[in-house]
Amino acid sequence: MVLALPLSLLLAAAPVLAVPVTRAVLPNGLKVLIAPDKTVPGVTINVLYDVGSKDEQPGRTGFAHLFEHLMFMGARYVPYPQFDTLMEAAGGVNNAFTSNDITDYYSVGPSNLLETFLWMESDRLLTLGQEMTQEKLETQRKVVLNERRQSYENVPYGKVEDVLPPALFPKGHPYSWPVIGSAADLRAATLQDVKAFFATWYVPSNATLVIAGDVEPAQAMALVNKYFGFLPKRPVPQQVTAPPANLTSEVRLQLTDKVELDKVVIAWLSPPDGSAGDAACDVLSVLLGRGKASRLYQRLVYRDQLATEVEVQQESRTLQSVLYVSALARPGVEVHALEKAIDEELQRLRAEGPTPGELDAARTLIYTAAARRLESLVSRATYLNHLELTYGVGATVQRDLDRYQPLTAASVQETARQVLGTGRVVVEVRPEPKVATAKEAK
Repeated sequence: MVLALPLSLLLAAAPVLAVPVTRAVLPNGLKVLIAPDKTVPGVTINVLYDVGSKDEQPGRTGFAHLFEHLMFMGARYVPYPQFDTLMEAAGGVNNAFTSNDITDYYSVGPSNLLETFLWMESDRLLTLGQEMTQEKLETQRKVVLNERRQSYENVPYGKVEDVLPPALFPKGHPYSWPVIGSAADLRAATLQDVKAFFATWYVPSNATLVIAGDVEPAQAMALVNKYFGFLPKRPVPQQVTAPPANLTSEVRLQLTDKVELDKVVIAWLSPPDGSAGDAACDVLSVLLGRGKASRLYQRLVYRDQLATEVEVQQESRTLQSVLYVSALARPGVEVHALEKAIDEELQRLRAEGPTPGELDAARTLIYTAAARRLESLVSRATYLNHLELTYGVGATVQRDLDRYQPLTAASVQETARQVLGTGRVVVEVRPEPKVATAKEAK
């Protein structure tokens, strides 16, 4: 695996980032990827379930994220809290995350823990649904509702996460609600609902297992067969689809929050993950807001000193992506000043396109970020699982990076004209009016 290349080579062509992978599919449909690396004295497993918040139903949102929590409540042979204590006692750790499209679980530790990891994952995939109880549901429901309060309702500017999805996507669209779901839906979830969700989506045919690190592929595959091969084959769940959403005009939202500074978030709908348009939007996000040399950082933070921070991101998703710009104002600067400067820079990019130097630098940053994703076992396994989901058979890091090489200044400019138009959502966040105390009123 080549992880470091001279800058001249990076600028000339896409780097060769080759990760040796052994692939197999068990009779029950479980996809398995094994990526050996003898240079590190450890191992990670990453289990990706092809289910996210988009696969929920209106009125029953938040289930994918709720199950991320429930999966750690213990199953038949590894009851709570042994899933954590068993591996932590031997130097292992675990975690998980949920997105619009997937739910992802990983464990990492010394290489002698591989069999333990596989045994525990097999147990919860086979028996967790049968062992689910009302008490477990109530415990994690409270945790998730508290997380919602901390991450959305009570965190500065957290309200944006609640209002942006329904403004970008029409009612009923799989992306029209936040990943964490609504508080009302979470409170309404029944034990039967939860068991049905698990039975539908948590099946071998809807999962991909990646093993990366200090392993022998043949031995690792034997362990996979031992712990997963006997699991019964279940139908592949039907994935949710939806026609592309379309914003024909500007949607403007104004919020107040318990904050000290104005903030603006501008979001556009963009092409789906893995497409050429997605790659061009990645480049646009780098040109506009990644690093201190980016256009919006130079304009808003350095030159005009209107903002303390700027973030631009292409949030790649399976059905349709979102490109957004976020800027936090300096003290005394109002949100309209930020919007005006952002719009001027967007118009300049649409009118002139990037320079060849900017395009080369953006590609280099993207290639470097890909190399960094391969440095740690956890991020490497997560990346490989993402590639498998996006491209299927034949997925490689190189295939992912090859999307960026054909891009030209003209093609990126055309993408800017198509995506960064008037069809967008603008969220303005201002500080709540201060209420005078009785002493101040006098």
